[in-house]
Amino acid sequence: MKHLTLTLGLFCSCSILAQNGNPNLTPAPCDTIPLKKEVVVYGKGLPENFTDRSSSIQIISMVQNKDMPIRSVNEALLFVPGLDLRQRGGQGIQGDLSIRGGTFEQNLILINGFKLVDPQTGHHALNLPVLLTNVQSIELYKGSATRIFGQNAMTGAVNFVTQVTNKFGVNMQVFAGDFGGVGTQATVSAPIGKLKQSFSMGYDKSNGHWYNSDHVNQQYFYDAALPVGKKQEVRAIVGYTDRSFGANGYYTSAFPDQWESTQMGLAGLSHQISLNKLKFLTKASLRTHRDEFRLKRFDPAFYTNKHWSEVMTLEETGQWNSRTGTTGFGVEFRQEGLKSSNLGERDRTYFSGFIDHKLTFLNRKLVIVGNAHYFNLGMNGNVYQKVLPGFEVSFMPIKTLRIFGNISQSYRAPSYTELFYQDPSNVGNPDLQPEYATNAELGASFSWADLSELNSTEKSRITVDVTLYRRNTINMIDWLRTTNAMLNPWKPVNLSSVIFTGIESNVSYRWNGNGVIMIRELSLGYNYLDASHQFVDALGQSESRYAFSGLRNQLIGRLTLNLTHWVNITVAYRGIDRVGGNAYSLMDAKIKVNPTRNLSMFLEGNNLFNTYYIEAGYVQMPGRWFKLGMSISFSE
Repeated sequence: MKHLTLTLGLFCSCSILAQNGNPNLTPAPCDTIPLKKEVVVYGKGLPENFTDRSSSIQIISMVQNKDMPIRSVNEALLFVPGLDLRQRGGQGIQGDLSIRGGTFEQNLILINGFKLVDPQTGHHALNLPVLLTNVQSIELYKGSATRIFGQNAMTGAVNFVTQVTNKFGVNMQVFAGDFGGVGTQATVSAPIGKLKQSFSMGYDKSNGHWYNSDHVNQQYFYDAALPVGKKQEVRAIVGYTDRSFGANGYYTSAFPDQWESTQMGLAGLSHQISLNKLKFLTKASLRTHRDEFRLKRFDPAFYTNKHWSEVMTLEETGQWNSRTGTTGFGVEFRQEGLKSSNLGERDRTYFSGFIDHKLTFLNRKLVIVGNAHYFNLGMNGNVYQKVLPGFEVSFMPIKTLRIFGNISQSYRAPSYTELFYQDPSNVGNPDLQPEYATNAELGASFSWADLSELNSTEKSRITVDVTLYRRNTINMIDWLRTTNAMLNPWKPVNLSSVIFTGIESNVSYRWNGNGVIMIRELSLGYNYLDASHQFVDALGQSESRYAFSGLRNQLIGRLTLNLTHWVNITVAYRGIDRVGGNAYSLMDAKIKVNPTRNLSMFLEGNNLFNTYYIEAGYVQMPGRWFKLGMSISFSE
């Protein structure tokens, strides 16, 4: 059977709906081939068949990643080709995510489809309240996701999907390790009648791997789903995270006693209803974030910045099935506000709408997306409006091969830090304009097995994914400073043009058999990226802070071995080569022992080569680091 999926689109802004979660579906951790045809994604807020995708969408199963040497959901992103998580310390205390060479401001983070937009700065986008014990999967949208999610999803999006069930259960982890590190995570599922709900809590602390790098992190999350009749469901989430940390080297090397404290609160409510051929999803969310930064930890009067932001979002998404196909439509309204000791009091309003259409005929699928605009009040009284078109196509000549291509446009408005921040080393630019990009990609996914057979426990599987991509960014925002001046503070400017060209590939082998000693999984991924720019500053020579410091070569490998029925070992390798920086290699490993069905014990080692490296700012990352822990899980 041949399938053709064709997408012609205009920019749309919408969300992912939380995935209800089926424990029998275990998507591959780092490829784009689903395990079963009914695997779905929730890009437009309502479920879509994963096999119909015509862009780079991946699903990371946290069930499969339980063998990885990670202590936070953020760290699962370290092992995906094309993603560059640049951390300031371990265990995900703070990190900046880059997708295919984009800056940390150009991607969007979501939890169950609720957007974590931070108008202050993208440095806080990954301050997450979710845990390894309650995240079921991570949906990755690489390349332009503006057509799907709107503002901020310029280079992609990451959606963390949690799970609620109708059975009582407990999932818990505890660990202790080097640098005085201790931590615990726990999720309790406690349904009441038809109400499915779970409560999660996490706590970890460390004395730090070098001077003034200690941290304390607390996370709390509540998740609930209530069916209302046969065709309606109400979903609610409430999350909170509080973290304080020594920030030596975070933003400058001149003050080793930097310190920061952040608190993030999130509340979201959604209602879904099906009316014959019509479906509607209504969503409302509120995100608040507080940030206090001190240049001298024990002398707040010397220099302290305090920021408090609030973002309220309302969304309505619909879907209509007719003889001519499936039509999607929706609108989004967002109010962003900020009170800051440095940035002042700011607010702006964002609105967007979308409409798309998927047409199916002769076993071929055609999708047309069109008609959208946005306006943004608060950028010096200006209103910006633009229609952003796109085109996507995918083709399955055989059941085991998918070929896809797409071209689309995307955009992002500057953050308040880029517009208004002021200190002796950094000067904001209130005249910044939104940045726009034209994105194109061509890719192929091949699997040795039929898509309908990929969940078989009797078959091994080989998958190969290759994608070529190109992004031409106009008015790209980057912080520059002149290299031949005495006083040279960093200042954000609109670059005239920056072109990113890359290739992304991944080969994986998985065996689903029952051998006592065997290779259960083997994968190797490679990403190459080239960036070229066109700009000349007033003095003829500039240094870039973010746009030209990303990945150039990235090699990721993973091997999981079953040594017996109750012992396995995972080894993960990362080879990194950044533009303007030194190349380095990192090796992590985890040994897990499962004496009973409900109990497992593990030993993790990170940076086994004891490599000296810096990922972001001026922070020397931890050397060789070991952790010992235990996991307990059971359910009715």
